[in-house]
Amino acid sequence: MDYNHTDKEKEILHKHIEMLSVLACVSNSGITLFDIKVGQHLYTSLNFTNLLGFDIVAIENEGNEYFNKRVHPDDILVLEKNGGYIYGLIDKGIISIDDYKLINEYRVLNKEGVYIRVIEQHQVIERDEEGALWLSLGVMDISPDQNEFNGVKSQILNYRTGETFSVQSFMRELEHSPLSSRETEVLQMVGEGMSSKEISAKLFISIHTVNTHRQRILEKLNANNSLEAVKYASELGLI
Repeated sequence: MDYNHTDKEKEILHKHIEMLSVLACVSNSGITLFDIKVGQHLYTSLNFTNLLGFDIVAIENEGNEYFNKRVHPDDILVLEKNGGYIYGLIDKGIISIDDYKLINEYRVLNKEGVYIRVIEQHQVIERDEEGALWLSLGVMDISPDQNEFNGVKSQILNYRTGETFSVQSFMRELEHSPLSSRETEVLQMVGEGMSSKEISAKLFISIHTVNTHRQRILEKLNANNSLEAVKYASELGLI
């Protein structure tokens, strides 16, 4: 399919597909490369045939609709909501494209026409030339937990630290800042490279008060130093 990619994007796309084709040969996982801008899969590994009995030719003809029709109707609405939310955070720079991936567990029809649980990891891997989110890598496996569960499990994984958060808890964290307005103001200035003395002069407060704010910020964000505090607060959209 032709999505009017630029020459540079075509080159990047070719390299990714070439790499994923090799990965698919040594993996049993279903692998996809998704174009976020147009809402279509640009690459689907043949592994989906063995994994779930999917028809690769039909996928080529029907595109993303083929996948959507096989997701449980109660699950797909939640998946779209959670995916849109996380992509929005990444697009705005609230969480880093280089640190986080979304892990969904949900129900999909297999070749016997029975819903089984799968785990799918999504990771944004490319922005386009204008900075918009472009390519997302998806890796799907059969879930080891096939117990009855009516719903979607969505987690955000920071694969640099190994920390996981449910999407719901992540939403609550963003909605309820642990920092006071003054602490947020101080941390913003720390992030801009200002010293305690400079912050003191800017806010007309004592250096002791500035340092007290800085210590409380570290405690509230469970950070070891100011650089970590700025990083955590930025990822949570607090500054």
